[in-house]
Amino acid sequence: MFKFTMIFGLFLSSVAFLGSVALADTKTFFLNDEGVILGGYDPVAYFPEGKKEGKPVKGKAEFQTKVGEVTYWFSSEANKVKFLADPKHYEPQYGGWCAYAVADSKSKVDSNPKSFIIQDNRLLVFYDGIWGDTRDKWLNNDKKDKKTFLKEADMNWPETKPKDP
Repeated sequence: MFKFTMIFGLFLSSVAFLGSVALADTKTFFLNDEGVILGGYDPVAYFPEGKKEGKPVKGKAEFQTKVGEVTYWFSSEANKVKFLADPKHYEPQYGGWCAYAVADSKSKVDSNPKSFIIQDNRLLVFYDGIWGDTRDKWLNNDKKDKKTFLKEADMNWPETKPKDP
C-alpha cells in the first residue's frame, strides 16, 4: 500500500508541475500574483558594483516602475533611476523564466529570484525547488559548459516565448 501511495503522490506532483508549466506557456514574463517580475526583487541589485558583489535584494512597492507589461520593484530610488537609464541591461533574460529550462528543453519553468548568476553581464535566474537546482546544473555540467547553455537558451528563446498576435 505504501508503494502505491508514494507512486500516486509522485504522479500527482508531476501532473501539477507539468500543468503549471503548460498554463504558464501563454505568458512571456514570469510574474508574481501582483504582476511583478523577479518576485519583487530589485534587478539592479544583482549586478556587482565596484568591489560590492551583486545579490538578491527585496524591492519595495514605493520604488516601482512599469516597462511594457512588466512591473519592477527597486530597493531604492537610485536603483530605479539606474534601471530606467538602461532597462535592457538590467532586466532578467528570457522573461524571468528559468534559463536552464529554456536552454535544455525550450520550456518555461518558474524561477527562484534567489537562484541567479550574472553571465556575460546578463541576469539569468533559475528554478530551485523540489525537482532540483538548475543553477547548479548550468554551472556544473559534465556535458556542457555555461557558454554553451547560454548560446542554446538564446537560440531557443524566440521559439519558446509566445508569438505576438
